Parts: sequence; C-alpha cells; structure tokens
Amino acid sequence: MIRAERSKLRDWLLTKIPVQWGKKVTRVEQDNAGATVYFDDGSSAKGDLVIGADGASSLVRENLLQKPSSDLLSVVPLSAIVGEVTLSGDAFKRQLALGYSAYNLINPELGFIGFVGLHQALPDGVSGRFYWMFMQPDSDIAKPGHWLHSSSQQEKLDHVLKTVAPLAPEFREIFELTPSGGVRQNLHVWKDLELDSLPTGRVILVGDSAHAMTPSGGVGAFHTLIDAMKLTGTLAKLNATGKIHDIAAVKAAVAEYNGEMLARGTNAVRTSRASYEEAKRRTEKGEHFIAGLQPLPVVHPEDVTVGAAAA
Repeated sequence: MIRAERSKLRDWLLTKIPVQWGKKVTRVEQDNAGATVYFDDGSSAKGDLVIGADGASSLVRENLLQKPSSDLLSVVPLSAIVGEVTLSGDAFKRQLALGYSAYNLINPELGFIGFVGLHQALPDGVSGRFYWMFMQPDSDIAKPGHWLHSSSQQEKLDHVLKTVAPLAPEFREIFELTPSGGVRQNLHVWKDLELDSLPTGRVILVGDSAHAMTPSGGVGAFHTLIDAMKLTGTLAKLNATGKIHDIAAVKAAVAEYNGEMLARGTNAVRTSRASYEEAKRRTEKGEHFIAGLQPLPVVHPEDVTVGAAAA
C-alpha cells in the first residue's frame, strides 16, 4: 500500500487545471449535443460531457438519477472521533517507531478500532503533524440524538482517553498528547453506496459519486484513480475517432465504461463493508485480529534517525 498526503496529491493532480472553487450544482441538463451544469450563483457551464466527481453526496448523481442521496446511501454503523496533533523530538520518534507512515490500533477487549497516520513531516526533519481516527461499532450513529452530535471537543477527547486508558503507554500517547482543540468538532457519518446501473449519455460518474465505501483498506481513492484512467481512455478513443459528437457512439462507450466501473466498484464496496463487518464482529466478541498477519521486526525509538532533508 502506498500512502500519499491528500492535499499534496490533490494539488499535483490539479496542475494546469483552472479550478473554480465555491460552486454548488443546482441542476444538470443534457441532450444529444451536450450537457450543461447550473450553479447556485446563477452561472452555468456547458460542454460535450459532464463528469460527476463530487463525492458520496453527489448532486450530479441526484440530478442524473432523480433520486436524493438519502434514498441511495447506506449508513455504516460506525462512530468516528478524529484528532490532529503536532509532535516533535522524542515523541515524534516514538510514533515513527510504531509506524513510519501509519499504524492500526485494534483492541477487541476495549471495543475500538484506531488508525494513526503521519499527515506531514515538517521541514525541520524532527517534527510532524499526525492525525488519528478512533472508531467504534455504533448502530445509532446517524440518529439526531446521538451524543457525538452535540458533545464538545473536550467531551469527545475524554471519551477516547477513558477508552484507551488500559493500553500500554506507547499506544495511548498519541491520544494523551492531543489537545482538545485538535479534536474535530464536526461528526462524520460513514456511508456507502451500491448502484446496479447508470443511465448512458453525456453525464458520467466517477469515484465516490458512483461507489462510496468505508475507509477500510483505503481503496476508495484507488478506485477513483482507476475510474479516471479508464474514462480517460474511453474519451480519448471517442475524440480520436471523431465520434465525441455522435450520441450513439457516446452512449455505447459510456455503457461499456459504466459496466466495468460499477462491477469493479461494487465489488470494492462489498469487500470494504465485509472487512468492516469482520472487524466489528471480532471487536464485539473480543477476538484478536491474527488471521493473515505477519510479524514485523521490532523498531525501538532509539533506532529511528530523524533530521532535516538536504537542500
């Protein structure tokens, strides 16, 4: 698995692409000649095609299918508290010793699933920004009265600290060093999406707009990139053969793209959901996560060398 810092990857992918931020889709219209997107600021944009890459709550998808996201998305029964903290010196080295890029904390006895990742190594080479996710099985997470909807940052952090208190010091340190201000106030409710089919035409979906999934395995972004590469090949072929304005050819090409994308995406959604369900089952039953795991060499903090990168 290759991890990439999201904002840097996004900036790289947007190289030489003129992006207009702050736009919100109100409706999408298409005919045999092209497609038009209308925005809430009164502006619009027209082109040969519209590509909906606007996430799990896609407004492009809502317009295409004429169904609200609430009718299509399934809530994943998993609560999540997210925190961020900057560490330096020995604390930074201790985290790198646990996982140079990231590591998972899964404790069946305590009933939680954790992920800790290095968000960014800072230029001084001896400090970095980390983020963590603390997740627990929770079938009530989407209910309006759930305590996480109204709890303060300190209350969220206190819940995490109470839960991880029995852990060894090195495993609870990242949580103990996080200030309450580093805990995200907004609650994130995970949702996934399976689509059996999509209309063929000049409005096309990629990524979470077509196959949203849980963060298990980190494959959501992977399949988005695969979608983009597959669709690029499809559109390049249409353009090269001069058929981009031939609606019959466009529909045939989009049907082929949709068929492969939905089959692959649906399989990934189900695999991701099954992975979460297995983690949930083991957590609830207090079973350890040992199947398929391989022991790795032990790395001690004193063995980690950090320093500023050469100019």
